[in-house]
Amino acid sequence: MAIACSSSALTGQSGSVYYTPAATKFCLEDFSDFPAGVAISVPATNDFQVGDPVVFSIENGGSIDTALTAGTAYFIVASTSQTIQVSATKGGTAITLNGDGGSGAANSAGHINIAYDPFGAICDISAWSIEISREELDVTTLPCGVGAGGGKYAAFRATQAGYASATGTITVFFSDNATSLGQRMRANVMLRDQNGARVRLFNNTVSDGASPAAPDLATSSFIEGDITLTGVSLDVNPDDPQQGEISFSVQNITHLFNTSLV
Repeated sequence: MAIACSSSALTGQSGSVYYTPAATKFCLEDFSDFPAGVAISVPATNDFQVGDPVVFSIENGGSIDTALTAGTAYFIVASTSQTIQVSATKGGTAITLNGDGGSGAANSAGHINIAYDPFGAICDISAWSIEISREELDVTTLPCGVGAGGGKYAAFRATQAGYASATGTITVFFSDNATSLGQRMRANVMLRDQNGARVRLFNNTVSDGASPAAPDLATSSFIEGDITLTGVSLDVNPDDPQQGEISFSVQNITHLFNTSLV
């Protein structure tokens, strides 16, 4: 698509946040976790919810049940503490598994991964901020040679940049819609297992022109990485909408503004 060339400063209207929730990414046994019937076994630490889009992928030569196709989008239509049911359509009929994954009688050496996919837009965010900083490593050496450390004034230490870290906050309006991604992110703060939580923080969201529209990742500017949710605070007063500030850190960053890091 065409790229607009402009010298105008970006505003918050160009920003957005896309998210995959915590506790929605697991490695499953290819036979025992996919028994004949409609129920797929998942760890008790899961936080799958009805309506979640998920994709299965094969790892290390695993063999997926023939009722499912790796890389195809499915939707969760039922969920318990240790099982889920999936359908090819949102709110559709649960798929009946054939129970023929793995060797057909036992687990293979490979596995089946399940993950929330694709990213979903969070529509109740009012602001986000992030700070990326580097450690400062002291590499000062002893004087090199006789008299090299003398003189009237103190010598300066030598430093170099070390590991990077990224921390920030996301401000979310509170609502009575407990199923929205913003409210779900707030609740995810307390999950022991936050595996699967990933974020795209857009400072310039460019549409791909499709219907429905999605961000064009080739021309948008954003930060993408695994997100660890570390805290939440709530502001309640008579005069303003209720807002919560979620603290986070981002690791394994794969995209930084307009640059891919992989």
